[in-house]
Formats: sequence, structure tokens, C-alpha cells
Amino acid sequence: MTASSPVEASMNRYRNGQSPGVALALLACLATAACQSAPSNFQGPNFSNETRALEKQLNAEATAFGAAQGATSLAASADPTGISSFVKAPVAHAARNAMARSADARMDAQLARDEQELYRRYGMKPDGTSSGRKPAD
Repeated sequence: MTASSPVEASMNRYRNGQSPGVALALLACLATAACQSAPSNFQGPNFSNETRALEKQLNAEATAFGAAQGATSLAASADPTGISSFVKAPVAHAARNAMARSADARMDAQLARDEQELYRRYGMKPDGTSSGRKPAD
């Protein structure tokens, strides 16, 4: 059985499971995405190292979640009926919203701790008036 064109030959290899290139390309894309990181949005002395570490952790969690969603989307696309896509979409959306709410709450709590430390360091009250204490060095 010979193929009449290079594209048809390639498709026959893919159908017969002889072409691992697709899996390798997917794996390379996921590995590349996991290695990239954006610069921190919390630079400077007003933010603690804990805030920057939390930001890095949240970014890593988001990357892992995106990779998992991509993998489930690939699996769902193999379903010839398409039903799995209808099941996956609302579940993935709810999971993304829950993760975003959790990340927002964790970051808000950390930023509140940074703000309190800033007030303490400069001898201020939260309303901006002096607390009567000398600023910490």
C-alpha cells in the first residue's frame, strides 16, 4: 500500500501510530511554557520577599493549570461524538474561577501584611497620621 503524496504518507504514519512527532512537539511546548517566567510586578522596598515568592508560586500554579486544561482539551478533541467537550467546558470554567478567587484572596492577604509592615516601618497609622513611634531603620 503506497501513498500517492507526501501528505497522505504522513497521515498514514500518524493513523498507524508510527509518528511520535506530535506527542514530542506537544511535550516540548509544555516544557517551554513551564520554563518561562514573567518579571515580578512587586519590585521595590514596599513589597516583601514573601509577596514576590507568592506571586511566583501563583504563576506556577496558573501555568500548571493551563497545561492541565490543554491536556484535557486534547483528550476531549479525540472524542468523535464531541460530548466530552460539552462536559469539560463548564467544569474547566468553574475550576478556573475558583482558582482565580483563591489566588486573589491569598495575594490580597499578603499585600495587607506588606501594608501593615510599611506602616510599622515608617511609624504611621493606617489613616496616614503619625503613630508617635520613631520609624524603624
